[in-house]
Amino acid sequence: MRRIYLQKAKSQVARADTIRNINRQIVLNYVRDREPISRAEIARETDLQRSTVSSIVNALVEDGFVEEIGAGESSGGRKPTMLKLRTDEVVAIGVDITPTVINIATANLAGEIIHLETFPTSPDRAQNFQKIVKKISAIKTELKTEDVKIGLSVPGLVDEVSVVVTYVPYFHWENWKIKDEIKDATGLSVVIDNDANAIALADLWFGMPEVDNIKNFASLLVAEGIGTGIIFDGQIYRGNKGAAGEFGHMLIGDADKENNNAVCSCGNTHCWESFASNRATIRRFNNLTGSADGASDISRILTLARQNDAAALQAINETARYLGLGIVNLLVGLSPEAVIVSGEITLVWSLIEKTLLKTIEENIKQKLPTTLITASTLGASPTLKGAICLSIINKFASRN
Repeated sequence: MRRIYLQKAKSQVARADTIRNINRQIVLNYVRDREPISRAEIARETDLQRSTVSSIVNALVEDGFVEEIGAGESSGGRKPTMLKLRTDEVVAIGVDITPTVINIATANLAGEIIHLETFPTSPDRAQNFQKIVKKISAIKTELKTEDVKIGLSVPGLVDEVSVVVTYVPYFHWENWKIKDEIKDATGLSVVIDNDANAIALADLWFGMPEVDNIKNFASLLVAEGIGTGIIFDGQIYRGNKGAAGEFGHMLIGDADKENNNAVCSCGNTHCWESFASNRATIRRFNNLTGSADGASDISRILTLARQNDAAALQAINETARYLGLGIVNLLVGLSPEAVIVSGEITLVWSLIEKTLLKTIEENIKQKLPTTLITASTLGASPTLKGAICLSIINKFASRN
């Protein structure tokens, strides 16, 4: 599904030879991106007839997507009635499977979380499935509409054709038909994708204003591993059998020479993930402090860094240097308009940004277009935001 870009909406407006649904999506996206907005403003921006806009808005109000919030300022005539998204009901369910926890949340049309439950991820995928189904079944009894999809984010490869999770490296799960299993158990439709792809979609639809009109970018997830979602022309690039974006496994160094023996989820010690993931940061900090493995976690290290702890600052900046080296390869190979970094490490972005950008600058020798390197605004749980996005973007996206 392709994002509708409002600055080009006039050329996208459906005429007699296209479907009314596209016009409906354009109107809904104007309300989403520019609320509060009036019917007259939408008509002016899109060149749609006022009667067409009114008809579409009335249908959106009736369907529970849009609500009228009172009169706006007059420009000389009658005061216009202003519109905004309706956000008082659950319209999405997000299921976010990570190597450590599983998050299940309900959300409104704006992607805002209404209720969240979290439990530890078990190596036994059948046990996880049972807990997920139990939670969703309880949520389903409270839904006021049947038009609710489950967005499912997984830390592994998803074959877009068969819609099977072909491999989750952290747990070595293979060929998991979890989409069909959840649908059969709950009766709700499921949209599934790799966690990094889901984050890229969330950055595309719910990210910062600075990337609102960018159509080509890479989303970089720094977590237990490294994940990359690639947006080309406003939609995800998945590659053959959904395997695109596995840049976390590109080889960037010799672990022994770098005094870092964090092992990638694939078993290699030379992958980008071995040097720039949260696990690499933890190992680096433990080596600096003489702590035993398991004595630290990423949240504690980031807290210490904010308190100017020398070892923590050294550890996160070394991670930033390796992040920069990997991003260099993304810039040289893809030349994206932006690279958006997400994950807990963005909580200390002000402490690592200088090292990151300096590394990139020093290691790109050829002349390339300027690329925005920035932290995501999706928060400390971007994969959950991605799962929610999977659930609701079909309401806004163009299918043409």
